[in-house]
Amino acid sequence: MTKDYRTVPASEVFGKFPPVRRAKIKDRAAVLIAEQLGLQELRQSRKLTQDEVARRVGGKQVYVSRLEKRSDMKVSTLRDYVKAIGGHLDLVVTFPEGQSVRIKDARDGAARGRKATKPAARGG
Repeated sequence: MTKDYRTVPASEVFGKFPPVRRAKIKDRAAVLIAEQLGLQELRQSRKLTQDEVARRVGGKQVYVSRLEKRSDMKVSTLRDYVKAIGGHLDLVVTFPEGQSVRIKDARDGAARGRKATKPAARGG
C-alpha cells in the first residue's frame, strides 16, 4: 500500500492549532528571531547610531557602516564592536552531540591581572 504524500502549506498546519498554542509558537519564533540579529540590528536594538558606535571604537561612521555589511571579520574587530554597543562577546563551539564549549579569550588572563610565569629555575 502506497501512501500519497502531498506538500501542505505551513499556514494550513498552523491554522489547525488551538489559539493558545499558536500564540506560544509565535512568541517562541520571535525569541529565536531576536537571537539571530546582524550587527546593524544589534546596534539599533541598543538605540545607538553609527556615529555613536564610531566614536566609541575610535573610527568614522563610514567604517561602522562597512563593518555592519561585512560577512567576515577578525574576532578582535567583532569584540570591539560588541563592546562599543555595551556587550561582551563570548565564542561558543557547539558540537553535533550537543556539547558546547566556550572558547577562552587569550585576553581573559590579562584582564584578570594574571601574568605568565616562568618555571622555577633548578638550583644545581
